[in-house]
Amino acid sequence: MKRVLLAVIVGVVLLSMSALIVSGASIKIGICQIVEHAALDAVRQGVIDSLTAAGYVEGTDVMYLLANAQGDMGTAVSIAQDFKAQNVDLVVAIATPTAIAAVQVFQGETTPVVFAAITDPVAYALVTSATDPSGNENVTGVSDLIDLPANLKLLAELSPKIKRIGMIYNPGEANSEFLTNWAVKEAENLGLSIVTAVADTSANVQVAAQSLIGRVDAFYVTTDNTVVSAIAAVIGASEEGGIPFLVADPTSIGSGVTLASGFDYYENGLLTGTVVQQILEGTKPNEIPVVYQQNPQVVLDLDAAAKIGLTFPQSVIDKASKIFYGGAIWEQAK
Repeated sequence: MKRVLLAVIVGVVLLSMSALIVSGASIKIGICQIVEHAALDAVRQGVIDSLTAAGYVEGTDVMYLLANAQGDMGTAVSIAQDFKAQNVDLVVAIATPTAIAAVQVFQGETTPVVFAAITDPVAYALVTSATDPSGNENVTGVSDLIDLPANLKLLAELSPKIKRIGMIYNPGEANSEFLTNWAVKEAENLGLSIVTAVADTSANVQVAAQSLIGRVDAFYVTTDNTVVSAIAAVIGASEEGGIPFLVADPTSIGSGVTLASGFDYYENGLLTGTVVQQILEGTKPNEIPVVYQQNPQVVLDLDAAAKIGLTFPQSVIDKASKIFYGGAIWEQAK
C-alpha cells in the first residue's frame, strides 16, 4: 500500500480533502466520460497512465471506478450520484456534460472533481475564474478549448470555393452549442456562412450529415461528442458529396476525415493526471488554476483527400505537423 511517510512518523493521519492518501488505504477514483470514442478513451487512459507513472499501482494504491454515460445527461447525473454513494475520494469527469453533472452532484462537498477535455469551464459555471477557481472550492481541471477562428480559416484556405460550411451538432451538449454559436459569428467576419444540422443522438448523425450534401462546401465538426462518436456517418457524407471534412480531433485521422486541427487527447489525459496528483499530494483544487491545453496540431490525410479529389495547397501542408498517407502517419520536419 502507498503510505504517507510523514503520517507514519508522527502518527497523524490526514483525513481532509487536502490529503487524500491515507496510510493503509487505497484511493478510490471515479472516472466517467459522456460517451465512448477514441478521443475521450485517450483522455481516460492518459489519466490512468499519468498516475501509474507517478507510482500509483492500480489495485494496490488506487482503485478506478470507470463509467460511460452513453451520451445521456441523465445517466451522467446518475453515475455521479453513484460515485457519491460509493464514497469516492476523487472524481474525474471527462467532457463537458459529464463535468456539469459531477459538479452539480458534488456541489458543496469536499470531494474533488477534476474535469478533463471540456471547452469553457467559466461559461458553464464549473469555476468562477480560470486563474482563480475558488467559486467551487472542490473543482478544477483541464480545458481543450480549440482555436475555432484558425480552424475556419484553415478550411477556407483549402479552396476559394469553400464559402458554406456545414456543422452537425448536438444542442444538448453545452460545449457544442457554445462552439457552434461562436462559429456562426466568426464565419461572418471571414466572409463565410455556417449551415447547421442538428443530431441530438448518435443515431441521428447520418440523417443530419446527409441533409447537408449539396448545401455546403465543407464539413466541420468541433468537439461534439455525439457527432464524433458517429463520425463514420459524416465521413460517408463527405465522400458522397466530394467535400472536405475538418474535425477538431486529431485522434480521428486515419478513419477517413480529410484533415484535423486540435489537441492530442492522450496529452489532455496526462495533464489531467498531473492535476489529480497535485490534489492527492495535498493541494486544494481551488488552489490549482484551470489548465488550458496548448500547441494544437494540424494533421492531413492524403488518402482521404484523394477520395474526394482534393489536393492540399502547399500553405496547408506547411501547417501540418503530421501527414497520414499510405495507411501510416508521417511526421513533418519543421
